[in-house]
This record gives sequence, structure tokens and C-alpha cells, in this order.
Amino acid sequence: EMFALEVSQEKLDQVLQSWEQVFEIEYNKLMRRKLGLLTEGSDDAELISKLFATMRETHSDFTTTFLLLQSFDLLEDFKSDEAVNQMLTNCLSIEEVTKTLKPTYSKADCAALLQIINQFSLASGNEAGFNPLARYGIEVDSVLRDHQIHQDLESFGKMTADDRDKQCREKWRDWLQLYKDRVQVECDKTNDPNYRQTRIDLQRKSNPVVVPRNHILQRAIDRAELGDYSLARRLLEVFEQPFEKPAEQWLAERDVGDKGACTVT
Repeated sequence: EMFALEVSQEKLDQVLQSWEQVFEIEYNKLMRRKLGLLTEGSDDAELISKLFATMRETHSDFTTTFLLLQSFDLLEDFKSDEAVNQMLTNCLSIEEVTKTLKPTYSKADCAALLQIINQFSLASGNEAGFNPLARYGIEVDSVLRDHQIHQDLESFGKMTADDRDKQCREKWRDWLQLYKDRVQVECDKTNDPNYRQTRIDLQRKSNPVVVPRNHILQRAIDRAELGDYSLARRLLEVFEQPFEKPAEQWLAERDVGDKGACTVT
């Protein structure tokens, strides 16, 4: 409203639209670096979108996923079954899913809240994105997230361990094939004789080994409250070099509690 006093709505819409375009361009650049892609491809947005969908559906950790991907040779020496098995180590089991996915709202409450949200959807003329639940301190994203959690829990309740293994295996096999094909196309077109190493170097500079995970920070906080700041000081040293593997292995590991629905860190 303050901007509207100085700038026309038309101009604001133009700025917002241009910002979305810039964001998408820069975001895709970032993701290409993390995937070790040196050039822009016409289907990169779809490849990235399918990667995130696969991580969410298999409940894979974001940081660990990219570290695993950078360890694969996707060209002549690529072994699909071995790569898939590696990706499965980063997927939540049925037991872990039911343990970690805790919705804030019940299934019935979610259904009622979604009905209210849908009444004010963009399709109903809510072009400003008005949140009808804001006055009650309820965010739309929270309701949508809980709705997805209830759907996941319902589907997992009907699934066996073998079903889960097959589901995760198929999803990662399909996506890895798309990824391999994309890298192969780029390799065939490049003039870089050290293409493999160039890719690896780019990924190692783009994918941190350590990130400030909740369980790590909480341990440092607990110690600090007892007057011991040694771990907090050590974390500062480690996080100054996030792309280097720390001597303490547990600092580079995720806790099950960090492995929600595609944890993005």
C-alpha cells in the first residue's frame, strides 16, 4: 500500500514480473552448478523440478542428495544399480516417515481450513493472494504442508517395506537416467578435454559437506548453557569451510529428525 502511493499498480506488476524472471534464471544457474552442468539446457527446469519431486516423494535429505550425486561417474563407468543403492541410503523408511512427519493440524481440521482457503483462491478472484486465515495466525503454506503430510501418512499406512523400497528405487532410477542423459549430451558437445574433472570441481565448490543442522546446533546450545563453549567455537571453524569434510564425522551427518519431506538446507 505504501508503494501504491508513489508507484502505479501497473509499474509494480512489471517490476514483480521481471523479478520472478530474474529469480528463475539465477535459481536455475545455481542448480546447474550443484548438478555439475556447465551449460544451459532446454529441459533443465524440468530436470530440476523432477529432482525435487523425487526428493520429496522419497523423503531424501537435500544436502546429502547432492553429495551423493557428485560422487557418481555418469559417463562411461556409470553403474545404475550401484548409484540407485547409494541414493536409497538417503531415503526415509516407513518407520522413519511416521516418526518424523508430525502435522500441526488434524486431518479434519486441514480439510476445513483448505475449504476456507479454496474459497479465496486466485480462481475466485483473489488476485492479491489474500490469506483469510491470517487473523488467526494460520499460514496457508502450513495448512498445505500438513495436508501433504496426511496424504503421505495415509499412503504409507498401506505400504510394506518392500513396497517402499520398490517405490524409492524406481523413482531414483528414472531420475538418474534423465540426469545421465543430460550429462552425456553436454559431454558430447563440449570441447573441454577435462570435462569430467571440470564437472567434479564445480560440484565440490557448490555442494557443502556441512550445514548448520538443527541437531548439531542444539547440541552446541545445550553445552553453552552449561558454560561449555568449545563446541560452539568448533562449529564456527567448521562452518567457515563448509566444503571441507570435518574430522568429526557426526558434523557431516544428518539426524533422522532433519530428514523431513525433502529437507532443504
